Amino acid sequence: MSGFTSRPLLLTWLCTATFLRRVEGAGGITQDEQLLISDGSWHRDQRKSITLETSCYYTTMEGMPYGCQYNRAYYPSYQNDYQRRAEKTALMEFYNSCGGDFWRTRDNWNGELDPCWDYWYGVTCNEHGYVIKLELSDNRVRGPLPSALGALTSLIKLDLSSTEPEYHMHPNDEVNRVEGSMPSLAMCFQLEEIEVSGNLILKLPDDLYLNADTLRSLSASRNQLRNMPNYLRRFQVLHTLELDNNMIEDEFPADFGQLPNIRYVHLQYNRLKGRLTQDIVPMTKIQVFDISHNPELAGVIPEQVIVDWAEMSYLSILNTSISGYISSLCLDVPFCWKFMYDTHKDLTWATVSDVPDIVGMTVDLAQTNFFDETFANR
Repeated sequence: MSGFTSRPLLLTWLCTATFLRRVEGAGGITQDEQLLISDGSWHRDQRKSITLETSCYYTTMEGMPYGCQYNRAYYPSYQNDYQRRAEKTALMEFYNSCGGDFWRTRDNWNGELDPCWDYWYGVTCNEHGYVIKLELSDNRVRGPLPSALGALTSLIKLDLSSTEPEYHMHPNDEVNRVEGSMPSLAMCFQLEEIEVSGNLILKLPDDLYLNADTLRSLSASRNQLRNMPNYLRRFQVLHTLELDNNMIEDEFPADFGQLPNIRYVHLQYNRLKGRLTQDIVPMTKIQVFDISHNPELAGVIPEQVIVDWAEMSYLSILNTSISGYISSLCLDVPFCWKFMYDTHKDLTWATVSDVPDIVGMTVDLAQTNFFDETFANR
């Protein structure tokens, strides 16, 4: 009887879907500490993201002593600040290196103007007048990134991504084509998001692990990467890892189980090798785990994840060499879904139209086999 009860339990936990809209992790970064800490420290930490314009409304708050800086932005003491000059120089070097004259939008990118108060397109600054965001998605940014980008020491978000190569059968002429190796961003001490998908990048920074204390989202899909980030275990706050559609040939890292906050993993369409082991079980916050289309990737997905991966939405292992019981249910379908078995105990909470046919068929088959075996043994 135990064999029968375990199989429907797992089958109601996992089901298949032929078509799926991909879950994007980078757009929904969560902050567990916002809910767990009530002493205000999380909210105070968000001051680093308050923009220069917004700070005009804060003129007396401790920790934001400058308030609105419009009048002082043109004083020599402001313009000659070493860090501001270094950031302006870095931005202009980036502009020249990546074909700025041909960008889709390049409003106010002029060495005679101030990047913050003159609203350079895609540049966001904090209340101190330092760059915290550089966002130029689909803007014809093309060429190698200069090492000077590392001078943006207050940078929180870097977005140089391309969305899709075409829309409605029309080519996207605005795509970015950043190429070569990414420079070190080790001096960007507050960096939380890197979004460089859809480019021609060959290599992530060798020392990206030096950003591990703050980096929450790393998206570099659809590039030409051949390696995973070094020292993956150091990325303790990493929420999203999207490196799909590259040419990564590494062994599957055993470090994944040491990422306590990882939720979205997209590694499909690479050349990963090696074996999955029990090391992946501690990823207890995982919601999406897509390692499909890595034909040389083997090993077993431990059955323990049925219990420990309580927040799982789906996993995908299609076109891999992974074996085991979970593999027998998931290996030949694009996606395996997890229903909330712990809450509902069965599928009665869902209407017939909500449950894919394959789920009902699989559960019925398991029950039929059980009864056939039971009566055959009498």
